[in-house]
Amino acid sequence: MSVVNPRNRLVNFRLSEGEYEKLRAAFREAGARSISEFARNAVLQVISAPEIDPAAVQGRIETLQERVALLENRIEQLYRTISLAGMAEAVQLRGKPGAVEIPKQVRPSQ
Repeated sequence: MSVVNPRNRLVNFRLSEGEYEKLRAAFREAGARSISEFARNAVLQVISAPEIDPAAVQGRIETLQERVALLENRIEQLYRTISLAGMAEAVQLRGKPGAVEIPKQVRPSQ
């Protein structure tokens, strides 16, 4: 059986004892067949990764900030609605025999 993509190029680099031990632990955890296979896959993954466009990241962050602000506004509206409903219910119960007073809600901190 012929190899379609023969691996005939050699890359050699040195590691400290600590770096080598980290590499060995990582390769075992990844379940690779060998350190060589693990290192090759790691290097190829890094060089094949798409470039990150800082402008796109910034745009995404701004979009998320806007959505968080909208959620904060909606939560505030819900809080006000619930608070008003609780106050109305407390007013309706006041003076009725056996009625339980609804405790005043504590506003969430911001």
